[in-house]
Amino acid sequence: MSFYDWMLALHLLAAFSIAAALVLYSVLVVAGRRMDTLEQTRLLFRMAPVGGPLIGAGIVLVLVLGVVLAIDSAEFQVWDPWVIAAILLWALFGEVGRRTGAYYTDTQKLAESGGAGAESEVLARLRAPTGARLHSANVAVFLLLILDMIFKPGA
Repeated sequence: MSFYDWMLALHLLAAFSIAAALVLYSVLVVAGRRMDTLEQTRLLFRMAPVGGPLIGAGIVLVLVLGVVLAIDSAEFQVWDPWVIAAILLWALFGEVGRRTGAYYTDTQKLAESGGAGAESEVLARLRAPTGARLHSANVAVFLLLILDMIFKPGA
């Protein structure tokens, strides 16, 4: 196998780690909307940290390895329109993901505080459309990024 083949395989593996984390978070978002007690939400939030390293490592490796692939390739360049679009979508994915993470982290902190009225507030935040919309936007941006990688518009 050539250097390019190894970098492509690792690039795809990093993308799959992001996809795995998005599937986990999708399950947690849907399950969170069905929670009835504060204790159930705490159990739900114990599973969320599994996705953090998958997203974190994946998002860094996808960018770095993608740039390495574009530099190493005789066929593609870093300034190709589809590569620039991928980098912009990558940045958008990161920002939407940051906002989604902040929303659910605040909800988790509220659930762990257990103060007066925390249960109703946590359940309301989990059922509110804000978190689900942010997560759906993140999934949509990821799918756009995947489509950009597959079809390479402008290449």
